[in-house]
Parts: sequence; C-alpha cells; structure tokens
Amino acid sequence: MASTLVDGITLAYVDEGSGDPVVLLHGWGGQAASMTPLILGLRDKYRVLAFDLPGFGGSSPPPVPWGASEYAAFVERAVTSLGITRATYVGHSFGGRIAIWLAAHVPESVQALVLIDAAGIKPPTTLRRHARQLFYKVAKTVLRLPILGARGPALQERLAMRFGSADYKAMTGVMRASMVRTVNLDLTVYLKAVSAPTLLLWGERDTETPMADGRKMERLIRGSRLIAVAGAGHFSYLDSPAFVNAVVGAFLHGTREGATG
Repeated sequence: MASTLVDGITLAYVDEGSGDPVVLLHGWGGQAASMTPLILGLRDKYRVLAFDLPGFGGSSPPPVPWGASEYAAFVERAVTSLGITRATYVGHSFGGRIAIWLAAHVPESVQALVLIDAAGIKPPTTLRRHARQLFYKVAKTVLRLPILGARGPALQERLAMRFGSADYKAMTGVMRASMVRTVNLDLTVYLKAVSAPTLLLWGERDTETPMADGRKMERLIRGSRLIAVAGAGHFSYLDSPAFVNAVVGAFLHGTREGATG
C-alpha cells in the first residue's frame, strides 16, 4: 500500500490500474483490503483507488469526531491531491454515506455512483427501539453525575457494552463519537439532489441495511437502478463477487459510453 499526508492525517491507500478513476469507499470497520474483489475486478480497465478511511486500517484517526460530511470533504481533498478532479465513487455501507454526500454536495466531482448495501436511511423508530434509546440516554446522563466520582467512566463503559452495537463496542474515543455522529444523520433529504448516474446493488438478505432502503433510494435518486443480489447479505460484493463485478463493470462501461457518445 501507498501512503500520503492529507490535512495532517496519514492516509493509506491502494492505487492500481490505469484509465478513468474509480474510488472505492469501504464500510465501517473495514479498510481498503475489504474491497479486494472489486479492486481485482476493475483494475484491468480503470485506475482504482481504495482508501483506508481515517481511523481504519493504516490511516490515522481524525483529530475530532467526524460525520459523513467531514469524511466526504476529506475524501474529496485526498482524491484531488492525487491528481483527480472527477471520478466514479463506489461505496459500501458507511462508504455509501460518504459517496451520497459527495454526489449531493459536490456533483461536479462525481462521474457516476455505485451504492452497495449503502447506509444513510434512518430506520423507523419502533416503540421498543424508542424505549431502549430513552433508557440509554437517561442512564448515560445519570452515570455522568459527579457523585459517582471515579466509578463514573467505568459504569459508562459497561452501559455502552450493554446497549451498543458490535461496531460501537469495537471503537473507542474519537471513533466511537464519530460513529454516533454518522449513524444519527439521515441522508434521505439529500437523495433527490444526486444527479450522477447511479447503480444500487443490494443483497436480498441484507438485514443491516434492508432491501427497503435500496428501494427508497431508487425512488428518490433520479434515473437510478436497483439490482438485487440473490442470496447475498450486507456484504453482497463479497458473497457474490463475480456477479457484482459483472454488473458494476457493465454499468461503468455504459456511463463511459454515454459520456463520450
């Protein structure tokens, strides 16, 4: 892997192949290596960049908690620093959040968009979910009271371990706070601003970002197309790499033909 310094942050990345640039953005907890099937499938025809996003893999964490907007701004600066002004962005899960933000806010930098099991749509709040969130917020507030003294931080961590998701539990400090900022932002309002040609690929058995999210994105992103990946879960590009690579390759070829024709 190569590395560079962007805004004081060490960025580790893969840069393979030549041709029109394609930027791969991994999901939360992943790294550039997580995107290996796509790198191998695209590098013969395209210049493929895959980043270890800040705080993951070999890249240093952000200096303060970031959300999707800060990650997107960083990615744009990183891509520009590598001599690229316009690229196709392929985002999986959390990487999809970043790609959506870029496409909606910096459309001139996005040639096309591929969203794979993308995050960004806030799930509906059920009564049970609401009660759980309310209890957690109240308990967290109580455990911050000075009366608890030195026991407070340890009790707060136990609470996080009890109620947090697996991704949340795996993080600490600035990255845990970044995750909270990220997942609390609903990107639905920005989907109508996406104008780039968009392909949506979704594992039909995805339970983390269910197929309903893909259908909603298809309705709101003009001209987008949703393709289900049979038998696949949240990591559809790993579950069915040959199928996903074929579909992505055909889509990119079509957008390139459209741009030149």
